[in-house]
Amino acid sequence: MFGTYFYNETIKRCVSVFGTLFNNIQYKRVKADGTVLTTGIVPISYGPAQKFLERLQEEPDLNDNNRSAISLPRMAFEITGFEYDAQRQQNKLIRSVKNQYESDGSRGFQYAPAPYNLNFTLSIITKNMSEALQIVEQILPYFQPEYTVTMKIVDSMPDHRDVPIVLQSVAMSDDYEGGFEDRRIIEYTLDFQMKTYFFGPIYTGNLIKNVVERDYVSAGNGSFTSTQINNAGLVKEVKHYEPAFDAFANAVNNSTTVTFKSAINSKISEGDEVFNTGVTPNPTVSNIPENRLSLTLSNAITIPNNTTLKFVGSVDPGDSFVVAENVTFYDDEAVFNYSEEDNS
Repeated sequence: MFGTYFYNETIKRCVSVFGTLFNNIQYKRVKADGTVLTTGIVPISYGPAQKFLERLQEEPDLNDNNRSAISLPRMAFEITGFEYDAQRQQNKLIRSVKNQYESDGSRGFQYAPAPYNLNFTLSIITKNMSEALQIVEQILPYFQPEYTVTMKIVDSMPDHRDVPIVLQSVAMSDDYEGGFEDRRIIEYTLDFQMKTYFFGPIYTGNLIKNVVERDYVSAGNGSFTSTQINNAGLVKEVKHYEPAFDAFANAVNNSTTVTFKSAINSKISEGDEVFNTGVTPNPTVSNIPENRLSLTLSNAITIPNNTTLKFVGSVDPGDSFVVAENVTFYDDEAVFNYSEEDNS
């Protein structure tokens, strides 16, 4: 149904960012007199904490010189789910535009992303309470209750997003029951929510290079008369934004025939208005031969070599970059008032 392949690695980036937040947590083992015996960085890995606990419980007597049990303390984290966040949804037609042009002169863009909340669980596993408290106290002060990171979610786009990571809850368990031969396992479980975004594919669109605005009052049956307009201050304004196509022309001396160094754009057609000719009003295109290396204008012009002519008017209704504003009517509280239904 959708048919457009894209992969922005959004979840992969979020996992990487989340894990990086906790990759430099340290611990110290201290004697009663304050002497530091050992210090180290708590290892962290992606995966469920249950796997590490099973490793400890299945073979608690790994103490020979060739094998060892899992070293503690350590941390593990995993994604536990994600959900749509309707409160952060923006207008779906908002566009983010690439900084650079595509090879064909068009520009890439993306529509507004879908906001999702990714749920993470961080597990802290230690064998004594002192190490557990050291680790927890190095994390909690940064979440009040959130910590915000700035992420570049799509490499080829300029958009950077502030992504809050919210600490939802903290739970602790201490398995101190059992025989003397059983290992004591202290586990802290911290639940987080990352407010991220999922972007769609990158589309490409043509550029608006020229804007033509025309203000006029239409003539014909049902149109406003000059007296009505003067009395009511009524203005009918039509703005139409059309794509402009450039072409480098050879020198022309008082002629209606214009030649070009290369074939002109295929969207230039008869009836287009031609700008930058030095003639008022602008001439229009009367004829274009099949090879598109020349054309005939409605009026004779004189231009130097390498003049850039702009052609405006070939609007394809299917082009997403053509925008037409609504016709508006207003009246400045004159004696005579006319409703919109009076127009032609």
